[in-house]
Amino acid sequence: MTKKTILFVDDDSISRHLIKGFLRDEENYIVKTVASAQECLNFIENNNVDLIISDVEMDDLDGIEMSKILLSKDKTCNIPVILSSIRDQLDVVRKSRDYDNVRKVTQKPYDRNILLSDIKAFCNP
Repeated sequence: MTKKTILFVDDDSISRHLIKGFLRDEENYIVKTVASAQECLNFIENNNVDLIISDVEMDDLDGIEMSKILLSKDKTCNIPVILSSIRDQLDVVRKSRDYDNVRKVTQKPYDRNILLSDIKAFCNP
């Protein structure tokens, strides 16, 4: 089985470290992290990514705007996105409902078991 690449986007270094720890023992995934939506957009220009997990609230572009940009490009429109927020999940769902690439909105803090289940669902259909 080919390893799937997951790109985790969050401006909080603790969250990036936590996700790396959650997925450290998962042999089927390569986990990359970036600190901003712009870094994500730059990363995927030169790298293949199977799933993006992104915080919603970031300083440059937020996760919803980033999803909109990803959806607008042929190369990235089919990459599934999981958005996460510490704020109201329903508000994020409303704002992102027009973007087919946003497959799930989840609440922070992350639950390792739910996160792994989501990753498996979107990386191994």
